[in-house]
Amino acid sequence: MYRIHGFEPGEVVPTTALVASHIHPDERAAAEESRKAALERDEPFSFVHRITTAASCERVVVTAGHVEHHDETLVIRGHLIDITDVRLDAVARELDGAVDDFVEHRAVIEQAKGVLVQLYSVDPDTAWAVLRAFSADSNRKVRDIAGVLVEAAGDNLTPTRGRSPSPHVMLRRLYVDAPDGAAERG
Repeated sequence: MYRIHGFEPGEVVPTTALVASHIHPDERAAAEESRKAALERDEPFSFVHRITTAASCERVVVTAGHVEHHDETLVIRGHLIDITDVRLDAVARELDGAVDDFVEHRAVIEQAKGVLVQLYSVDPDTAWAVLRAFSADSNRKVRDIAGVLVEAAGDNLTPTRGRSPSPHVMLRRLYVDAPDGAAERG
C-alpha cells in the first residue's frame, strides 16, 4: 500500500483520509459511495479507479475488500492492486495491432480512393466517404472493399469514366462478381 501510493513503508500513518486524498479527483465520489455502501450493507466490494501518488504519478488500481467487525468498530480490510502496467501493456498491444493493420492496408485503400476519384471526378475525402458508406451498408471491411476495387481496376473490370453507375451500384456489382476469395486478399 505504501509503495503504490509513493511512500516508503512507515513513512506516513495510513488513514482513510490519506488514502482518499490520493484517489483521482474525478473518481472520489464513486470511491466514497463504494466505501459507504460496503459499511452500510456489510458486503464485499471492488472497483477500479485511478490514484495520484505522492510523486504526482497517476496509477490505475483495483480496490477489493470487505468489512470486519472489531468490538464496536467496523474496519475495512482488503487489497489494493496496481494494474497500471498490465493495463498499459494491453492498450499497447491493441494499439500496435491496429496500427499494423492500418499500415498494412493503407496502400490498397489509398489506391481504391484513387480509382473512385478517377471514375467519378470526386475529391479524395468524398471517395473515402463512399468506401465507408458502402462498408457500413454491406457490413464489409473497407480494406476488403478496397482490395476488390483495386483488383478490378487492375484487371480493367471497372466501368468507363462518365458511364459508371453510382459508386454504390458499381461496388455491389464488383463484389458480387469478384473471384472467390478476392475480398479476403484485399
